[in-house]
Amino acid sequence: MKAGLPSYRDMYDALFSSPDVELTYFQVMTNEFPDSVTACDAYIVTGSPAGVYDEFDWIPALMDFIRDAYNAGQQLVGICFGHQVIAEALGGKAEKSDKGWGVGVRTVAINDHGGLIPKDHDDISLLYMHQDQVVETPPGAEVLAGDSFCPIAAYKIGEQVLCMQGHPEFTPEVIAGILDFRRDVIGDDRVRQGHDSLKTPHQGKDVGQWFKTFFHSNKFFSTHS
Repeated sequence: MKAGLPSYRDMYDALFSSPDVELTYFQVMTNEFPDSVTACDAYIVTGSPAGVYDEFDWIPALMDFIRDAYNAGQQLVGICFGHQVIAEALGGKAEKSDKGWGVGVRTVAINDHGGLIPKDHDDISLLYMHQDQVVETPPGAEVLAGDSFCPIAAYKIGEQVLCMQGHPEFTPEVIAGILDFRRDVIGDDRVRQGHDSLKTPHQGKDVGQWFKTFFHSNKFFSTHS
């Protein structure tokens, strides 16, 4: 993360702040993984500067871990890169989009509430920072939200997998800092559009609550509540 901005740890601590949720962090980019897939009750795969197609040795290792965790019945949540790599690991497809960067606050339509999103929500606004997209969901997945720019903005597999392209953990200040830092890569016009969009309210805190509700459908969390 850019200097002066909060770390991923700080942002996820804030998003999931709750007396019954304890977060443990693993730096998979340095090949730090849990000792076993049952070491934690559930797993969150976060954003990353990497793409699923990059030739880093930790990406195949992460995909193996995702598959093993899924086959063991563990819950998985994916955000941005996590959304993409979980799809790829479980039989879907992610790639660099020819539509360019999706940045700032973006609003996508809800296609399916999935037994999780409140019925009074017709769309959802989140902060985005991505060039890659999921273009094919894994077998058994239902698409929860999307639009013409990003048709698969969120998907769910039963009570086990929940993934979103947007960043519920980010704040407008974080996006503004990344936009300025990556201006040469993203391009002036898209950066300007991204900054302008930050005036629009986003629903990151709501999505954080949906994730906690999702986690509590897990047998471990429900028995501890």
